[in-house]
Amino acid sequence: MGGRWVLVLVVLLALAGAALAQVPGAPCGAQRCDVENGSYRILLPAGVPTGDRIGAILFFHGYGGSADEVFSDAALASVAQRLGVALIAPDGIGRSWSFPGSPARNRDEFAFVEQVLADVTARFPVDPGRIMASGFSQGGSMVWSLACRMPRRFAAFAPIAGDFWQPLPESCASPRPPLIHVHGLADRTIPLAGRSLRPSVRQGDLFKSLAVLAPGGCTATWEDEIRSAGQPEGLACRRARGCSGPALLELCVHAGGHVAEAGWVERAWRTAMPPASDTLPRSPESRGITTP
Repeated sequence: MGGRWVLVLVVLLALAGAALAQVPGAPCGAQRCDVENGSYRILLPAGVPTGDRIGAILFFHGYGGSADEVFSDAALASVAQRLGVALIAPDGIGRSWSFPGSPARNRDEFAFVEQVLADVTARFPVDPGRIMASGFSQGGSMVWSLACRMPRRFAAFAPIAGDFWQPLPESCASPRPPLIHVHGLADRTIPLAGRSLRPSVRQGDLFKSLAVLAPGGCTATWEDEIRSAGQPEGLACRRARGCSGPALLELCVHAGGHVAEAGWVERAWRTAMPPASDTLPRSPESRGITTP
């Protein structure tokens, strides 16, 4: 008899966990949310008042990774909870991303991201005007492609250790988006100058990538190193000088290799994202955002 009650308790706890992982009434599983071309996972912060809409970090995993691995990063989950934002982790098909230049050709990633954004803002209390795209390695390159092709769909971009792959785009959509890039000086997996993986596949040069995103030579000179409150140790950040428009463009480097730290994502959010109150008077249409 005691064993039966234990089994019932386990089942009830599992059901309670599923309910906590989603908004009541939203037809989305606790472990995964499905859209037409793929799936994603989402973690909501605790204590969101009813009726409030929150920001979100859409984080793209690296090559060979998954949404499950992103969610297993306790430090990244803690950052999202501390910021009071949702953490969203899309799943790449074949543990890869099919951005321009990638050897993968699994799906139209831009259509997939549109589906995820529409689904997230329809099912959950996420503000479509306060979503930051971030990602590591090949996921970072995915973020660069989004910054070039879909700059109006995100409030900021924070790629880590990944930029455009060749052939680099000839130009990017307007307006130039706020972007903070982090890269290791000793990165051998995706070096600053890029590298060939096979005759037809080559990672791009970071500084040439910056010049495509912000044309006109403004990335040729950088301001003196800046430090912000709570900036992670070992991270040296500089802003591009003289770029047209108000959008932030920042390059942060560290002495390490091909690594990512959750603190870098937190710094990017605090640096690039406007306060929530700044977005309230502005409709999604004024930001170029299509609501579901």
